[in-house]
Amino acid sequence: MIMKNTKIIIAGDLMPMPCNYDLFSAGDIKALFGEELCGLFASADLRICNLEGCFTDGDTPIEKIGPVIKAPVSTIRAIKDLGINYATLGNTHSMDNGKQGYLDTCRVLDENGINYFGWGDNCSSVKAYVKYIDGGRTIILYNVTEQFENAPGEDCPGVNLYDEYRVCRELTELKTECDFLIVFYHGGIEGTHYNSETMRRRFHRMADSGADVVISQHTHAIGEEEHYNSSYLLYGQGNFCFHFRSEVTPLLAEGLVLELELTDEGFTAKPHRIIRTEKGCVYDEKQELEGFYARSRTHDALINGDRAAKDEFELQFGKDCENWLTQFLLTFRGVDPELAEKRKELSPSELKDYLISLYPRPYLLSILTFLRNEELNEIGKTILSNLLKEK
Repeated sequence: MIMKNTKIIIAGDLMPMPCNYDLFSAGDIKALFGEELCGLFASADLRICNLEGCFTDGDTPIEKIGPVIKAPVSTIRAIKDLGINYATLGNTHSMDNGKQGYLDTCRVLDENGINYFGWGDNCSSVKAYVKYIDGGRTIILYNVTEQFENAPGEDCPGVNLYDEYRVCRELTELKTECDFLIVFYHGGIEGTHYNSETMRRRFHRMADSGADVVISQHTHAIGEEEHYNSSYLLYGQGNFCFHFRSEVTPLLAEGLVLELELTDEGFTAKPHRIIRTEKGCVYDEKQELEGFYARSRTHDALINGDRAAKDEFELQFGKDCENWLTQFLLTFRGVDPELAEKRKELSPSELKDYLISLYPRPYLLSILTFLRNEELNEIGKTILSNLLKEK
Protein backbone atom coordinates (compact mmCIF):
# COMPACT_ATOMS: atom_id res chain seq x y z
CA MET A 1 0.00 0.00 0.00
CA ILE A 2 1.33 3.42 -0.96
CA MET A 3 1.07 5.86 1.95
CA LYS A 4 0.91 9.61 1.68
CA ASN A 5 4.01 11.60 2.57
CA THR A 6 4.25 12.91 6.13
CA LYS A 7 5.81 16.30 6.82
CA ILE A 8 7.15 16.96 10.31
CA ILE A 9 8.41 20.30 11.62
CA ILE A 10 10.57 20.27 14.75
CA ALA A 11 11.48 23.43 16.67
CA GLY A 12 14.10 23.77 19.39
CA ASP A 13 13.81 25.38 22.82
CA LEU A 14 10.68 27.50 23.22
CA MET A 15 9.42 29.40 26.25
CA PRO A 16 7.66 32.74 26.66
CA MET A 17 9.70 35.31 28.59
CA PRO A 18 8.74 38.65 30.19
CA CYS A 19 9.81 40.55 27.05
CA ASN A 20 7.18 38.76 24.94
CA TYR A 21 4.49 37.64 27.39
CA ASP A 22 2.09 40.12 25.80
CA LEU A 23 2.54 38.72 22.29
CA PHE A 24 2.24 35.12 23.45
CA SER A 25 -0.88 35.89 25.49
CA ALA A 26 -2.45 37.68 22.52
CA GLY A 27 -1.62 34.79 20.19
CA ASP A 28 0.17 37.20 17.85
CA ILE A 29 2.23 34.58 16.04
CA LYS A 30 2.92 36.83 13.05
CA ALA A 31 4.58 39.44 15.29
CA LEU A 32 6.53 36.70 17.09
CA PHE A 33 7.61 34.54 14.16
CA GLY A 34 6.90 36.32 10.88
CA GLU A 35 4.88 35.22 7.86
CA GLU A 36 7.33 32.72 6.37
CA LEU A 37 8.02 30.83 9.58
CA CYS A 38 4.30 30.64 10.38
CA GLY A 39 3.72 29.32 6.86
CA LEU A 40 6.37 26.63 7.33
CA PHE A 41 4.61 25.37 10.46
CA ALA A 42 1.19 25.54 8.80
CA SER A 43 2.43 23.31 5.96
CA ALA A 44 3.24 20.38 8.27
CA ASP A 45 1.24 17.36 9.36
CA LEU A 46 3.03 17.22 12.72
CA ARG A 47 4.62 20.09 14.67
CA ILE A 48 6.86 19.52 17.72
CA CYS A 49 8.83 21.77 20.07
CA ASN A 50 10.69 21.59 23.37
CA LEU A 51 8.91 23.60 26.08
CA GLU A 52 11.79 24.75 28.27
CA GLY A 53 9.90 25.48 31.48
CA CYS A 54 6.45 25.24 33.03
CA PHE A 55 3.19 27.15 32.66
CA THR A 56 1.84 28.32 35.99
CA ASP A 57 0.45 31.41 37.66
CA GLY A 58 1.71 30.13 41.00
CA ASP A 59 5.09 30.66 42.62
CA THR A 60 6.52 27.39 43.95
CA PRO A 61 10.21 27.42 42.91
CA ILE A 62 12.41 24.47 43.80
CA GLU A 63 15.77 24.94 45.52
CA LYS A 64 18.44 25.02 42.82
CA ILE A 65 21.43 26.91 41.48
CA GLY A 66 20.57 28.69 38.25
CA PRO A 67 17.43 30.19 36.74
CA VAL A 68 13.91 29.10 37.60
CA ILE A 69 11.83 29.40 34.43
CA LYS A 70 8.06 29.62 34.14
CA ALA A 71 5.48 31.52 32.10
CA PRO A 72 1.92 32.66 32.80
CA VAL A 73 -0.81 30.23 31.80
CA SER A 74 -2.20 32.75 29.30
CA THR A 75 0.97 32.61 27.18
CA ILE A 76 0.10 29.15 25.92
CA ARG A 77 -2.16 30.79 23.34
CA ALA A 78 0.56 31.57 20.76
CA ILE A 79 2.00 28.07 21.08
CA LYS A 80 -1.41 26.61 20.33
CA ASP A 81 -2.01 29.06 17.48
CA LEU A 82 1.34 28.15 15.92
CA GLY A 83 -0.10 24.66 15.60
CA ILE A 84 2.20 22.78 17.99
CA ASN A 85 0.81 19.22 18.30
CA TYR A 86 3.40 17.72 20.63
CA ALA A 87 5.82 19.12 23.21
CA THR A 88 8.83 17.50 24.86
CA LEU A 89 9.00 18.18 28.59
CA GLY A 90 11.96 16.05 29.59
CA ASN A 91 14.37 18.95 29.95
CA THR A 92 16.34 21.20 32.29
CA HIS A 93 13.60 23.54 33.48
CA SER A 94 10.24 21.75 33.25
CA MET A 95 10.41 20.85 36.97
CA ASP A 96 11.59 24.28 38.15
CA ASN A 97 8.31 24.92 39.99
CA GLY A 98 7.97 21.48 41.47
CA LYS A 99 4.81 19.42 41.66
CA GLN A 100 2.46 22.41 41.37
CA GLY A 101 4.21 23.67 38.26
CA TYR A 102 4.01 20.16 36.82
CA LEU A 103 0.28 19.83 37.53
CA ASP A 104 -0.49 23.31 36.16
CA THR A 105 1.47 22.63 32.97
CA CYS A 106 -0.27 19.28 32.37
CA ARG A 107 -3.66 20.93 32.85
CA VAL A 108 -2.90 23.86 30.54
CA LEU A 109 -1.55 21.63 27.76
CA ASP A 110 -4.51 19.23 28.08
CA GLU A 111 -6.99 22.09 27.88
CA ASN A 112 -5.33 23.39 24.71
CA GLY A 113 -5.04 20.05 22.93
CA ILE A 114 -1.23 19.92 23.01
CA ASN A 115 0.16 16.43 23.63
CA TYR A 116 3.30 16.08 25.73
CA PHE A 117 5.81 13.44 26.74
CA GLY A 118 9.14 13.00 28.53
CA TRP A 119 7.85 13.28 32.12
CA GLY A 120 5.31 11.78 34.49
CA ASP A 121 3.70 11.69 37.94
CA ASN A 122 6.46 9.59 39.52
CA CYS A 123 9.34 7.25 38.69
CA SER A 124 6.90 4.45 37.82
CA SER A 125 4.73 6.42 35.42
CA VAL A 126 7.03 8.57 33.29
CA LYS A 127 5.61 8.90 29.78
CA ALA A 128 8.75 8.58 27.68
CA TYR A 129 7.11 8.44 24.26
CA VAL A 130 3.96 8.99 22.21
CA LYS A 131 2.63 7.40 19.02
CA TYR A 132 1.33 9.42 16.11
CA ILE A 133 -0.39 7.81 13.11
CA ASP A 134 -0.62 9.65 9.80
CA GLY A 135 -2.16 7.98 6.77
CA GLY A 136 -1.31 4.52 8.06
CA ARG A 137 2.27 5.44 9.00
CA THR A 138 3.12 5.00 12.70
CA ILE A 139 5.61 7.49 14.13
CA ILE A 140 6.99 7.28 17.66
CA LEU A 141 8.43 10.33 19.42
CA TYR A 142 10.74 9.53 22.36
CA ASN A 143 12.14 12.07 24.85
CA VAL A 144 15.02 11.55 27.26
CA THR A 145 17.18 13.96 29.24
CA GLU A 146 20.34 14.16 31.28
CA GLN A 147 19.84 14.64 35.01
CA PHE A 148 19.52 18.11 36.44
CA GLU A 149 17.09 19.01 39.27
CA ASN A 150 14.43 16.96 37.54
CA ALA A 151 14.63 13.35 38.76
CA PRO A 152 11.28 11.66 39.52
CA GLY A 153 10.68 9.95 42.84
CA GLU A 154 8.20 7.47 44.25
CA ASP A 155 5.79 10.28 45.14
CA CYS A 156 7.01 13.22 43.05
CA PRO A 157 6.94 13.96 39.31
CA GLY A 158 9.99 14.14 37.10
CA VAL A 159 11.45 13.41 33.70
CA ASN A 160 12.68 10.43 31.68
CA LEU A 161 16.35 10.29 32.68
CA TYR A 162 19.02 8.89 30.38
CA ASP A 163 20.18 5.41 31.31
CA GLU A 164 21.93 3.91 28.32
CA TYR A 165 21.03 0.27 28.88
CA ARG A 166 17.34 0.97 29.55
CA VAL A 167 16.94 3.63 26.86
CA CYS A 168 18.55 1.53 24.13
CA ARG A 169 16.48 -1.50 25.14
CA GLU A 170 13.30 0.58 24.97
CA LEU A 171 14.23 2.00 21.57
CA THR A 172 14.87 -1.48 20.19
CA GLU A 173 11.42 -2.59 21.35
CA LEU A 174 9.67 0.56 20.12
CA LYS A 175 11.21 0.24 16.65
CA THR A 176 9.24 -2.99 16.18
CA GLU A 177 6.01 -1.03 16.78
CA CYS A 178 6.50 1.83 14.32
CA ASP A 179 7.62 2.90 10.87
CA PHE A 180 9.68 5.85 12.09
CA LEU A 181 11.33 6.62 15.42
CA ILE A 182 12.53 10.08 16.52
CA VAL A 183 14.55 10.61 19.71
CA PHE A 184 14.67 14.01 21.42
CA TYR A 185 17.74 14.06 23.65
CA HIS A 186 18.01 16.96 26.09
CA GLY A 187 21.64 17.35 27.06
CA GLY A 188 25.12 18.35 26.03
CA ILE A 189 27.24 21.37 26.87
CA GLU A 190 25.45 24.72 26.83
CA GLY A 191 26.89 27.35 24.52
CA THR A 192 29.10 25.04 22.47
CA HIS A 193 28.85 24.44 18.73
CA TYR A 194 30.87 21.20 18.94
CA ASN A 195 29.64 17.91 20.35
CA SER A 196 31.60 15.74 22.76
CA GLU A 197 32.85 12.18 22.42
CA THR A 198 30.25 11.15 25.01
CA MET A 199 27.48 12.68 22.94
CA ARG A 200 28.65 10.96 19.74
CA ARG A 201 28.81 7.59 21.45
CA ARG A 202 25.31 7.98 22.88
CA PHE A 203 23.82 9.10 19.58
CA HIS A 204 25.40 6.22 17.69
CA ARG A 205 24.11 3.69 20.21
CA MET A 206 20.58 5.09 20.06
CA ALA A 207 20.73 4.98 16.25
CA ASP A 208 22.03 1.41 16.39
CA SER A 209 19.04 0.61 18.62
CA GLY A 210 16.55 1.75 16.00
CA ALA A 211 16.30 5.55 16.12
CA ASP A 212 15.88 7.02 12.63
CA VAL A 213 16.50 10.56 13.86
CA VAL A 214 18.25 11.75 17.05
CA ILE A 215 18.14 15.45 17.95
CA SER A 216 20.01 17.21 20.73
CA GLN A 217 18.35 20.20 22.37
CA HIS A 218 19.47 22.17 25.48
CA THR A 219 22.78 23.53 24.15
CA HIS A 220 21.13 26.78 22.90
CA ALA A 221 23.56 26.66 19.97
CA ILE A 222 23.66 25.04 16.54
CA GLY A 223 26.03 22.08 16.38
CA GLU A 224 26.55 19.62 13.50
CA GLU A 225 24.63 17.05 11.52
CA GLU A 226 25.73 13.49 10.79
CA HIS A 227 24.35 10.88 8.42
CA TYR A 228 25.11 7.70 10.37
CA ASN A 229 24.24 4.49 8.51
CA SER A 230 20.56 5.10 7.72
CA SER A 231 19.96 7.55 10.58
CA TYR A 232 20.12 11.34 10.77
CA LEU A 233 21.78 12.85 13.85
CA LEU A 234 21.55 16.54 14.76
CA TYR A 235 23.98 17.58 17.49
CA GLY A 236 22.54 20.85 18.77
CA GLN A 237 19.42 22.42 17.32
CA GLY A 238 19.79 25.78 19.00
CA ASN A 239 16.96 27.91 20.32
CA PHE A 240 13.64 28.51 18.65
CA CYS A 241 12.25 31.31 20.83
CA PHE A 242 13.98 31.44 24.21
CA HIS A 243 14.80 35.02 25.28
CA PHE A 244 16.15 34.20 28.72
CA ARG A 245 19.08 36.59 28.25
CA SER A 246 18.53 40.07 26.87
CA GLU A 247 21.83 39.97 24.95
CA VAL A 248 23.54 36.99 23.33
CA THR A 249 26.49 36.40 21.01
CA PRO A 250 25.69 36.14 17.27
CA LEU A 251 26.15 32.36 17.26
CA LEU A 252 23.64 32.03 20.11
CA ALA A 253 21.13 34.21 18.28
CA GLU A 254 20.37 31.54 15.69
CA GLY A 255 18.69 28.17 15.62
CA LEU A 256 17.45 25.43 13.34
CA VAL A 257 13.94 24.31 12.54
CA LEU A 258 14.18 20.76 11.22
CA GLU A 259 11.88 19.65 8.42
CA LEU A 260 11.44 15.90 7.94
CA GLU A 261 9.68 14.48 4.89
CA LEU A 262 8.68 10.81 5.28
CA THR A 263 7.89 8.79 2.16
CA ASP A 264 7.56 5.12 1.25
CA GLU A 265 11.17 5.22 0.03
CA GLY A 266 12.64 6.69 3.22
CA PHE A 267 12.99 10.22 4.55
CA THR A 268 14.79 13.51 4.00
CA ALA A 269 15.99 15.96 6.65
CA LYS A 270 16.25 19.66 5.87
CA PRO A 271 17.45 22.22 8.46
CA HIS A 272 16.09 25.77 8.18
CA ARG A 273 18.04 28.57 9.87
CA ILE A 274 16.11 31.03 12.00
CA ILE A 275 17.32 34.28 13.54
CA ARG A 276 16.45 35.77 16.91
CA THR A 277 14.63 39.12 16.93
CA GLU A 278 13.94 41.48 19.81
CA LYS A 279 10.89 39.51 20.94
CA GLY A 280 10.75 36.41 18.76
CA CYS A 281 12.46 34.76 15.80
CA VAL A 282 12.09 34.84 12.01
CA TYR A 283 13.06 32.77 8.99
CA ASP A 284 16.54 33.57 7.64
CA GLU A 285 15.96 34.54 4.02
CA LYS A 286 19.65 34.01 3.19
CA GLN A 287 19.82 30.62 4.97
CA GLU A 288 23.41 31.24 6.05
CA LEU A 289 24.39 27.72 7.06
CA GLU A 290 28.02 27.67 5.90
CA GLY A 291 29.35 27.36 9.46
CA PHE A 292 26.96 24.51 10.26
CA TYR A 293 27.96 22.53 7.16
CA ALA A 294 31.69 23.27 7.65
CA ARG A 295 31.54 21.92 11.22
CA SER A 296 29.57 18.92 9.96
CA ARG A 297 32.27 18.13 7.38
CA THR A 298 34.98 18.34 10.06
CA HIS A 299 32.84 16.11 12.27
CA ASP A 300 32.47 13.53 9.48
CA ALA A 301 36.22 13.52 8.93
CA LEU A 302 36.70 12.96 12.67
CA ILE A 303 34.32 9.98 12.57
CA ASN A 304 36.28 8.58 9.63
CA GLY A 305 39.53 8.67 11.62
CA ASP A 306 41.10 11.90 10.35
CA ARG A 307 43.52 12.86 13.13
CA ALA A 308 43.77 16.52 12.09
CA ALA A 309 39.98 16.83 12.10
CA LYS A 310 39.79 15.21 15.53
CA ASP A 311 42.40 17.61 16.91
CA GLU A 312 40.61 20.62 15.42
CA PHE A 313 37.22 19.49 16.72
CA GLU A 314 38.50 18.85 20.23
CA LEU A 315 40.37 22.17 20.22
CA GLN A 316 37.21 24.11 19.35
CA PHE A 317 35.10 22.11 21.80
CA GLY A 318 37.64 22.89 24.51
CA LYS A 319 37.56 26.61 23.70
CA ASP A 320 33.78 26.65 24.00
CA CYS A 321 33.92 24.78 27.32
CA GLU A 322 36.32 27.42 28.67
CA ASN A 323 33.37 29.80 28.82
CA TRP A 324 32.52 27.92 32.02
CA LEU A 325 36.02 28.09 33.49
CA THR A 326 35.54 31.00 35.89
CA GLN A 327 32.27 29.67 37.28
CA PHE A 328 33.77 26.18 37.59
CA LEU A 329 36.83 27.34 39.56
CA LEU A 330 34.79 29.67 41.75
CA THR A 331 32.46 26.80 42.66
CA PHE A 332 35.34 24.58 43.79
CA ARG A 333 36.97 27.46 45.68
CA GLY A 334 34.09 27.82 48.11
CA VAL A 335 33.40 30.93 50.22
CA ASP A 336 36.50 33.10 50.27
CA PRO A 337 36.21 36.74 51.52
CA GLU A 338 39.53 37.68 49.96
CA LEU A 339 38.41 36.30 46.61
CA ALA A 340 35.12 38.19 46.86
CA GLU A 341 37.05 41.44 47.22
CA LYS A 342 39.32 40.52 44.32
CA ARG A 343 36.31 39.97 42.06
CA LYS A 344 35.34 43.62 42.59
CA GLU A 345 38.77 44.81 41.49
CA LEU A 346 39.46 42.59 38.49
CA SER A 347 38.10 42.47 34.96
CA PRO A 348 36.63 39.11 33.80
CA SER A 349 39.88 38.14 32.02
CA GLU A 350 42.00 39.20 35.00
CA LEU A 351 39.76 37.24 37.37
CA LYS A 352 40.13 34.16 35.20
CA ASP A 353 43.95 34.39 35.29
CA TYR A 354 43.89 35.06 39.04
CA LEU A 355 41.72 32.01 39.71
CA ILE A 356 43.97 29.77 37.63
CA SER A 357 46.97 30.95 39.65
CA LEU A 358 45.25 29.77 42.87
CA TYR A 359 45.09 26.15 41.70
CA PRO A 360 48.40 24.22 41.90
CA ARG A 361 48.72 21.30 39.50
CA PRO A 362 48.09 18.62 42.21
CA TYR A 363 44.87 20.43 43.19
CA LEU A 364 43.62 20.35 39.59
CA LEU A 365 44.55 16.66 39.32
CA SER A 366 42.54 15.90 42.46
CA ILE A 367 39.44 17.61 41.06
CA LEU A 368 39.86 15.80 37.74
CA THR A 369 40.13 12.47 39.56
CA PHE A 370 36.84 13.08 41.39
CA LEU A 371 35.10 14.03 38.17
CA ARG A 372 36.58 11.25 36.03
CA ASN A 373 36.47 8.28 38.42
CA GLU A 374 33.01 6.72 38.70
CA GLU A 375 33.52 5.57 42.30
CA LEU A 376 34.73 8.96 43.51
CA ASN A 377 32.07 10.73 41.49
CA GLU A 378 29.40 8.66 43.26
CA ILE A 379 31.02 9.29 46.64
CA GLY A 380 31.09 13.03 46.00
CA LYS A 381 27.42 13.17 44.99
CA THR A 382 26.41 11.18 48.07
CA ILE A 383 28.44 13.37 50.43
CA LEU A 384 27.00 16.57 49.01
CA SER A 385 23.43 15.21 49.05
CA ASN A 386 23.85 14.29 52.75
CA LEU A 387 25.33 17.69 53.60
CA LEU A 388 22.42 19.46 51.89
CA LYS A 389 19.96 17.36 53.94
CA GLU A 390 21.76 18.37 57.15
CA LYS A 391 21.57 22.06 56.19
